[in-house]
Amino acid sequence: MAKALSAAQRRAVAGSEPATGRLSASAAVCQGLAAAGLAVPHGRGGHHASYYLTAEGLRMRAELAAAEKPRSDLTGTGAPNRHAPNSEAPSIDTPSTAPPAGGFTARDGTGAAPAAGGGARRAAEVAAAWEGLVRIRAVLLDGATGSPAPWERERPVHAVSLALEAAGCPPAGPGSAGYRVTPAAERGMAEIEWSAAESAAAALARCALLLGARGWQCTEHRTRDGRPFLVASPSR
Repeated sequence: MAKALSAAQRRAVAGSEPATGRLSASAAVCQGLAAAGLAVPHGRGGHHASYYLTAEGLRMRAELAAAEKPRSDLTGTGAPNRHAPNSEAPSIDTPSTAPPAGGFTARDGTGAAPAAGGGARRAAEVAAAWEGLVRIRAVLLDGATGSPAPWERERPVHAVSLALEAAGCPPAGPGSAGYRVTPAAERGMAEIEWSAAESAAAALARCALLLGARGWQCTEHRTRDGRPFLVASPSR
């Protein structure tokens, strides 16, 4: 199938992000790969969507990398081939808590991300982002959608924030109570606290239920001063 791809499409597949399979290419190239079943969009539609390799796309990337290796070996210099895909890329185990590129950022309640618009437009964007994430789960997990995909495990703060926002739970804001999501001490997990102490216990219990229905299991903990918080980890 690699021969049926254009040169630009092969470069996009080979140069995708090692940990998540995110593509860095033009919208036309990404849409062509999606039409071929090698990529799936996530986030806002049109030119603002991020695209990620499907399981078939990941297999294609492995084939392209295997085909490139013999050519790099022919140089005989022992130096890295700058044209080889991912020759300088980080390991697939490299963690990241950053949100994906492409224009959509889930609200984590910390105020670190720029404030997004509200109302019906924001609700539609969140719904589209969640639908795209569920599609990524189905593609990468053989049809299963009840647990986070590898993409989410690499970005637990963004993934947990999106799950809460998609469930209708409010993020913390100036003068309004809500959740705050931050990185946990352990990799692949996130901490959730509630900004209003008087309602924190009940609100966090609701957050745990909402996240449990969306692929994240939660355990309750308390700080030394007694403040409750949750630690969310991928459901098994």
